[in-house]
Amino acid sequence: MYLKKKYLTLLVTIIALATSFTASPVAQAGATIDEQFQVTQPPGIGYTGYLVNNTRSLVRMDSFLATFRIADGKIAGMKSCDSLANCPKTFDAQVADLNLRFCNKNNQVDCISGLSTTNTKTGQVSSEYKTRLSETQDFTARVIGDQTQGLPEGGNPQVVSIPSAPHVGGDLYLIKTDYFASRRSSSEPFKLTLLTNGIYPVTIERGKFQPGGPILDPKTYVGQNTGSGGAPPPPYLSAFLTDPRCLMATETVCILPQAFPENIAFGLKLKLSQGFNGWLYGRLANPSVSITSTAGNSKTVEVSISAEPVKVPVPFGWVKNSELPTDLLSKYQSDRSGGLYGGQDRAAPLDQISILKGHSNNYSDEGISELVSWMPKLGDKAAAIPSQWSFQTLNLKSDTAAALSRCTESVKSLAGLIFTNASVFSAGAPTFDSATGSLDYKVAAPHFKPDGIETTTGSYDLVLNSEVARCIYGFTKAPVSATISIENSGGDNKLATTSVTEKDGFLRLAAYGFGFSSPKIKIKLTQDKAVESAGVSKTTTAIKKITCKSGSKTRTVSGESPKCPTGWTLKK
Repeated sequence: MYLKKKYLTLLVTIIALATSFTASPVAQAGATIDEQFQVTQPPGIGYTGYLVNNTRSLVRMDSFLATFRIADGKIAGMKSCDSLANCPKTFDAQVADLNLRFCNKNNQVDCISGLSTTNTKTGQVSSEYKTRLSETQDFTARVIGDQTQGLPEGGNPQVVSIPSAPHVGGDLYLIKTDYFASRRSSSEPFKLTLLTNGIYPVTIERGKFQPGGPILDPKTYVGQNTGSGGAPPPPYLSAFLTDPRCLMATETVCILPQAFPENIAFGLKLKLSQGFNGWLYGRLANPSVSITSTAGNSKTVEVSISAEPVKVPVPFGWVKNSELPTDLLSKYQSDRSGGLYGGQDRAAPLDQISILKGHSNNYSDEGISELVSWMPKLGDKAAAIPSQWSFQTLNLKSDTAAALSRCTESVKSLAGLIFTNASVFSAGAPTFDSATGSLDYKVAAPHFKPDGIETTTGSYDLVLNSEVARCIYGFTKAPVSATISIENSGGDNKLATTSVTEKDGFLRLAAYGFGFSSPKIKIKLTQDKAVESAGVSKTTTAIKKITCKSGSKTRTVSGESPKCPTGWTLKK
């Protein structure tokens, strides 16, 4: 019950990247804050652009609740509502994005239950913060929750003051946790389909801005084809494009991104009603993770992640279509998805249009190959290297090798976490190479920083549930060791700082300082064979002795059932 793949691809790309050729202001040249990087216009028509930057894709939506009706394979009706009481009772799909709020009472669930900072130099920890609800009251985005139906409360973007982490623009931070949920009828509860989380240093500006957020006009959807009779699940609703200067905006308020302060790790704690399993991935370094069950309720868990932000290289640039590499030109002749920056009809010949291609939050091996093809045309350098602190859930059903999937499905808890600063990376968890016994993971990024001289360096953290690791390799509960190698496209190993630790039920494997452009990270776990303990009793058979005689001679015979030889008799 999803929209057809072609439509989905186009829709998602437009949400993340596109602005019209006339509406988007040109980025100011010479901007010094990479977090405020903006896409510039192409020189004209007949160009193709390329961009990889997922920051905006994680903050684009306000809270919403919408229902869809389907008829004859098309969307026949759509309505948005602020509560289940105001929604149609009959529908074919119901979808929601709830911007979770801070918990305000002990028994509340599906909320943000804590924030913290750690000074990585002094070790000082602070959990002090103050919500600043007035800063975002103009967003007026609220969904009234219904816990009996599995629907959390959804509110405005959450802005807080964190005195222990001052940045260049003050001490305000946007805390963005999006709880995407859906269901197919009122007889079933909502199920969590995606959870995205991010912490962003910000300032609040007042003035006149281009607002963003979900498009909730039924005209946008009615008449659209569906793949098998259903409406698009979140986050595949269309969205208005936020003012390019802002992370989020209304007509009068801009949440403007700033750079993270140095030497500060940030912690986010969530209380979730539907439990927490599967995998997480994102943009973090040196993570510390804990998952605890709430007393008296095995399904409710508290997830706590503390980590440092990372700097992620952003590839961007425009190239005349006639100068594109053959593989990219062939690909884009048939694939016209992306942001239309020139021309009127995206199906027109390439010399009559300009389209921005790339990736916002959907990565794959194909995406790695695409980046590698683009790099020579972009000088193999990043346009900007903004810092990020984010993580989200990951569905492994179609992306994981059978051996890994078998082991992760058997663990009713968090299976693992993957964090990297690479521009693009493999979809899903590491693949298990049975021939070499290694967990392999591909990453890619520009080789140089924006100056074209200094090289970029990579970070990679794999936090693997100890039970999953032992299941993959058939290990016992004895200690596990590991080796980590970084192999570039030519097969050579590159030097990196690596570490392996096991604590609180998780095996953490890290590699830092390796070079790009497209290395493969290989991790191999080992365990010493168990040695049989000395002194272990064994079952033995009793040995008997008898004496035999032949005339004046005697001899002793021993065995389980000893007998005298022929010609000899038993001496009594």
